[in-house]
Amino acid sequence: METVFLILLLLAAVVVANIISGKFSKIPIAFIQIAAGLVLSFIPIYSHFELEPEVFLLVIISVLMFNDGQHTSLSRLTHQFGTTFSLSVELAIISILIVGFITHSLITSMPLALAFALGAIITPTDAVAVGSITSNMLVPTEVMGTLENESLFNDASGIVALNLAIGAAVTGQFSLLNGIGNFMYVFFGGIILGGILGAFIVALRLRLINMHVDTPSVMVPFTLLTPFVVYLIAEAVGVSGILAVVVTGLMHGIQQNRLRLTSSRLQIVMTSTWQIVSSILNGIVFVLLGLSLPKVIIDLHERNTSSVAILLGIGILLYAIMTALRYLWTVLDLARIRAWDKKEKQANSTIMALSGVHGTITLAMAFSLPLKLNGQPFPYRTDIIFVAAIVILTSLLVPTFVLPFLLPQQVNKYSEEELAHAKIEMVDNAIVSLQTQHGQDVNTSQVINILDGQRTIEGHIDKAKLNIIFDNCFELEQQAINEMLENNEIDELNANLYMRVAKRTIVQYQQTDWQRFTLAVRFGILERFSPSKKARKRRKIFHQMKHHQADNRSDMIKRNRQMWQQMAITEKKPFERITSYLAQSLVNNHENSREINLVRRAYDERHRRLTRSFVEDENFKDEQNELLIEAFQQENNYIQSKIATKEFSTELGSALYEQISTDQLVYLQSVNEE
Repeated sequence: METVFLILLLLAAVVVANIISGKFSKIPIAFIQIAAGLVLSFIPIYSHFELEPEVFLLVIISVLMFNDGQHTSLSRLTHQFGTTFSLSVELAIISILIVGFITHSLITSMPLALAFALGAIITPTDAVAVGSITSNMLVPTEVMGTLENESLFNDASGIVALNLAIGAAVTGQFSLLNGIGNFMYVFFGGIILGGILGAFIVALRLRLINMHVDTPSVMVPFTLLTPFVVYLIAEAVGVSGILAVVVTGLMHGIQQNRLRLTSSRLQIVMTSTWQIVSSILNGIVFVLLGLSLPKVIIDLHERNTSSVAILLGIGILLYAIMTALRYLWTVLDLARIRAWDKKEKQANSTIMALSGVHGTITLAMAFSLPLKLNGQPFPYRTDIIFVAAIVILTSLLVPTFVLPFLLPQQVNKYSEEELAHAKIEMVDNAIVSLQTQHGQDVNTSQVINILDGQRTIEGHIDKAKLNIIFDNCFELEQQAINEMLENNEIDELNANLYMRVAKRTIVQYQQTDWQRFTLAVRFGILERFSPSKKARKRRKIFHQMKHHQADNRSDMIKRNRQMWQQMAITEKKPFERITSYLAQSLVNNHENSREINLVRRAYDERHRRLTRSFVEDENFKDEQNELLIEAFQQENNYIQSKIATKEFSTELGSALYEQISTDQLVYLQSVNEE
């Protein structure tokens, strides 16, 4: 139970860090996650917390590598194969050797095998971390593509080299010839096995799709289990589980067009699931870094008061050496990046060097070091983790401060206000088109209510104005119901039922807890105990209705249906008055448009629910689907015309097209499920 609680706190820390990151977008999220981990370190329950090293490789690294693989462009990878191989294998091996020998010369007591292990840990780069740093900058496309391909395979190179180094540390022996042979077997064996397993799993997925067994409840767990299964099989036969997982992910990416034969709903669910899983796992690793740093520093201080300063210096030195190596490797054309002239070539080489950010995989590999070596505590484990942490932090800090001076800022082609205004224009145009062609029948009203949900409420909502508008609408409803009672259009029971729904609407949309409480008292407690004649009469009617239902349980569902059908009829006149009032208010008080549109949306949604209970046959659904498809097509045509006349930019049009595609899937799905 304690383990579950610890993991839940880690997840909570990731969520809080993500929330804070949304408010401070200029700060790389990794720093915020590390800070969240530092806060957790003060909780006593984490004083002796240690996660099994095997968990990192299986649960975190394998899943992240599979996800990176399935989102890698095969055409770009093939086009840049020589550059990718040079950076992720050749440069990685040379970096590991140089870092290992330098570390061994600086810390002579550290075995050479462990020094190479440190080199293997701090070699892999993290394109995701680079993306978080450069999210507001224009990175050359060729450079960013190279970084993504490099990080995919140098992670695997580092992990294979780490396993070899730990194996040498365990046996105390290392043969260069045997080491190269073992590396080739583990490396290329993982690639071959990953290709075989990937082809089999993709074929199985396609088989399930063809059998129409492609619901999210089947396909999402199936895909999430894939990296675990592939990793465990590969490790069982002695090849690289990580490389096997990467290649399996690539096979999924290659077959993506065929896998899209499944439903659009599943595609959205699958994409969203992997985004969430990847974000959480990346976040957990950085939270664990913040969580572990205080304990690591305390352990180093207890062993030697100068250890922290020495290791800090070594970490910064190793980062500088690897950055220089990356610059020389690209500027000397050992890894070619396309450039038009010498100046652009030097700029690309500088960006490549500074973008050698180390992140999730480096940290996860450091934590994956065994706790024991030949039955004794793993030597220098704390030192290696601390140096890796320094390299990570330095590689995050340097580009955060330097790259803004080298790269132009990314300028959005449109603002959020422009997008929101364009949505309103688009929806208004579709609504006018529907009303012109089909009138104002039940079907059209339903579709208009749905389309209205596409609007974005712009700017700050004035709560006082909002409450006044809601109160005015409630008064209009009360007047309409009283008139209908006087004209014998409805009976007392229906009037009371409707006003209960109206009161619930007011309570639901109040903006503060105190307002909700006040209205709940007004419409609930006082109504229940009021001594007035009307209140006593209403209580008597409801008591009789409940008693009647209790005596006729078999007819209760039928009566409830009839009751809500009558409610839909009763609502017609009040809804017309509210709609008219809000439309007139929008004309006379344009400055209150945000509040008016929000109130309109609330009443439109209630009207849609009530009308749905009144008409629920299949013909209605079919007609509504047709109208929705027509409306979405009208929106697409509207955007196309605006782009053609240069009133909307291409980027703004693309954002609107994406909005329509998502809405079309969601709304049509919801209509068919109702």
